[in-house]
Amino acid sequence: MASGADRISALPDEILHHVMSFLPMHEVVPTSLLARRWLDLWKSAPSLHVTVVKDCDNASWFIQYVDNLLLLRHAGACLDSFYLDLNEYDFGFKPFLPTYEGHVNMWFRIALLSQARHLKILDLQRVTLKKSTLDFSGCPTLVDLKMKECQIQGNVSSPFLKHLSITSCDFATSSLRARIYMPGLILLVLSRFTCRTPLLESMPLLVSAIVRVKDCEDECSKSSYGDCGDHTCFGCYDFDHGANDRRGESLLLKGLSQVTELELSVDSTVFIVNRDLKLCPMFCKLKTLFLSAWCPGVAADLNVLTCFLQHSPILEKLVLQLPKVSKDRVGTERSYKQSEQSFICSHLKIVDIKCDEVDWRVQKTLEILSTYGVPLEQVNIQQTGMSSGP
Repeated sequence: MASGADRISALPDEILHHVMSFLPMHEVVPTSLLARRWLDLWKSAPSLHVTVVKDCDNASWFIQYVDNLLLLRHAGACLDSFYLDLNEYDFGFKPFLPTYEGHVNMWFRIALLSQARHLKILDLQRVTLKKSTLDFSGCPTLVDLKMKECQIQGNVSSPFLKHLSITSCDFATSSLRARIYMPGLILLVLSRFTCRTPLLESMPLLVSAIVRVKDCEDECSKSSYGDCGDHTCFGCYDFDHGANDRRGESLLLKGLSQVTELELSVDSTVFIVNRDLKLCPMFCKLKTLFLSAWCPGVAADLNVLTCFLQHSPILEKLVLQLPKVSKDRVGTERSYKQSEQSFICSHLKIVDIKCDEVDWRVQKTLEILSTYGVPLEQVNIQQTGMSSGP
């Protein structure tokens, strides 16, 4: 064997790529100078670890550097991992973030479209996601997706995803409602989004869901169902399509109907839940229900509570959280015609009512529970506020 033989270069690409995966890209790229064998090897590396280059204080140079890393990759090269280690205070990057937002969004779009084979968990924060990057069907191993403070500009779909968390995001679809298609979903968190309420497609495997709706655009001070008839009402109408779309469909409840554990919290000004009540499906698997702070079925009227009691035949545990009600909302009950046929909640064994004070809402709740055959001795009232009594 000749002395000085390059044994490392003789190794297969898979092994060399594995070695590269432990190094940041500003150390990987210079390997192209070692020999012709290494010239383009980095361009097909399945793992990219991008971190701040030592002593670099030029944000523009860094942006161009990452752009080139992604754009010069071989077409069709799979990307298993993309790790961006960048603190917002590195080289004073934070003040320039709005300027470079388009570049950062492009990085994530390229990464998501690179045929990831082993991507299991994806956590996105403050990223603009366009239609092309919201279809995760090309990532069969992706099972956990978290989006926080993101701008979602299209439908979100994946036949493989198991866990989905969307928190404080903006459904900026600019036209029709966004649709969430996740037939394999087991856990869903949909909390405090803005713009229009998305439509939840069928989720037959769903076990647990937390849905909190507040401060979205589906609000109307004139109508409880989004049909006030005023063409200038932004809640009931939009400039592109006139009457608010999907009026004849259940947006939330139908998609949640197979859930086992549900926490529901909806602000009383949002008409979507009232429309859904008219089309309420049976919750044949629901065993635990938590109606929390902003839910109009508890805070302003009892429509949601009554509806769920009628449509949840095996409900075992019910938790009601009654927040303090402002004076202008006291007694503002919406009507919901109860079924003429009596319904007994024979499986309901635990009822917890959490309230600041025992008021007319608690009394009304007890009356309804009694109507549905729930013994009052099974009801536990927890007064969480300061007592106003002597």
